[in-house]
Amino acid sequence: MTERVLTRLRAGERLHQQIVDGRRQWWFDEPFQDVPDAVVVKIRAGGEFALVEVGDSLFGLPENSQTWEGVDGV
Repeated sequence: MTERVLTRLRAGERLHQQIVDGRRQWWFDEPFQDVPDAVVVKIRAGGEFALVEVGDSLFGLPENSQTWEGVDGV
């Protein structure tokens, strides 16, 4: 699953997030792909591929953006 998510991020696709019942839910659009939070946590902790917020955060809180994109080689 992690490699499929990284492949889509490297292709320039954006990952979307919402918080439901206190939990983060992640997905890609077109074609829809649900992404478990554990996969996103693993990618972010790995350090070889950075996920950055696009800046559409509700309430302006960090780590709360609805849209994220990848930056390779960070």
